[in-house]
Amino acid sequence: MSTPLRQVAKERGLNDRDTAALQNLGNEIREKEGISALAVKCIEAIKADICAGKFKQNEDTVVLVDGIRNDGEIRCFRQFPNFYLLSIHAEKSTREKRVVGPDSRRPRFKAIEAFEAADARDEHEDFPSGQQVKLCNYLADVIIYNDQTFADALETKRNAYFNKIVDEYIRPMKAAQQGKRSHERPPAIDETLMTMAYCASKRSSCLKRKVGAVVAFVGQMEGPHAEETRKDERRWFRVVSTGYNEVPMGTTPCIFDDYQKCYRDYLREAHASRYSYCPQCGEKIPDEVKCPQCGRTVRGKKLQCEYPDCSRELISEYKCPKCGCSVFSDLVPGGEGAPGKLLDMCRALHAEEVAIIGLSQSTARGNGDLVLYTTTFPCNLCANRIVAAGINRVVYAEAYTMKESKEILRRGTVEIQKFEGVKSTAYFRLYA
Repeated sequence: MSTPLRQVAKERGLNDRDTAALQNLGNEIREKEGISALAVKCIEAIKADICAGKFKQNEDTVVLVDGIRNDGEIRCFRQFPNFYLLSIHAEKSTREKRVVGPDSRRPRFKAIEAFEAADARDEHEDFPSGQQVKLCNYLADVIIYNDQTFADALETKRNAYFNKIVDEYIRPMKAAQQGKRSHERPPAIDETLMTMAYCASKRSSCLKRKVGAVVAFVGQMEGPHAEETRKDERRWFRVVSTGYNEVPMGTTPCIFDDYQKCYRDYLREAHASRYSYCPQCGEKIPDEVKCPQCGRTVRGKKLQCEYPDCSRELISEYKCPKCGCSVFSDLVPGGEGAPGKLLDMCRALHAEEVAIIGLSQSTARGNGDLVLYTTTFPCNLCANRIVAAGINRVVYAEAYTMKESKEILRRGTVEIQKFEGVKSTAYFRLYA
């Protein structure tokens, strides 16, 4: 996906290895030509390669497209029925070692500060044409955990790692394309339970993030046995509880209550309305902003456009015209730079909480490990409950930024495992 960006960069005399420049260029193209513009250019390049005879198009052809950064690009590629989105995950510390400084194998950043800025920007930018890797990860069909580092001498291990990806995911995709069943590759237990968690998450009425969780006993059959012929043949599981983030039973979800929006957003807007002058420099803060989605002016400090035919998040901040201080991000609790995330004011129980509450005393101990599968890494409040409930392992798909929760789980001797495998979006396509 970076090929057209590098071409434009060279035409403009820019450094085509400058990450920030390429990010800016990608945003500019999506802004001017539509958020799927880069995907369209990539598809045109693939068709041109076919016409030029660079590769043949048949049932064995696999085309890999690298560097998807926006959900609009994903929607464009979804027009192809055999398109699968693979999300490659690695810990931040690992990615830093790979690209920062002269000692890295492929240095892209001279200093860690440049990497931090590019990484944060990649994850999520507050406008539709920006970098949206976090959302792309959520929309992925398969997660691959790529945290290993192979020395140059270990070519055999690198090949084995890649061949495993081909066997585990590419071959079932090709079989599904040809209408064949893949009996030798049934879904793994982790894939089955994580799919259940994602299915449960769809019941949530939360306007911010829909999260699902499943608690199950997972064990290994003991005794002598022949070599496994199918994946997880000797493992077993028993689901004991499920949950999704939702307000307590008998109360009204936020979207249907008087404020008809996320209660935390309602509180943030109430806080923001009290700021008429910037507390940093004393300059008057504007009372209106233009919605970047529909172009109309919205009066009062609101997080969402007030027009019902738009009703999208306001991407432009209410900023101090003098010092650039942002009302929602820097001043109001719940913003990135403001203390207090208003998390305790959320009216909903978290998915992990609901699943833990559903555990009866009789399932507190049993054969096998008690494992919680969750679509999103638990917050610190849920981490406390997980440790208290005696859960042995947490398997998560989407990352969460609270370092405290990871520390709570580690001190509580709860094993933390990054999910790897087929997600719910492709589960029934590959295992029909």
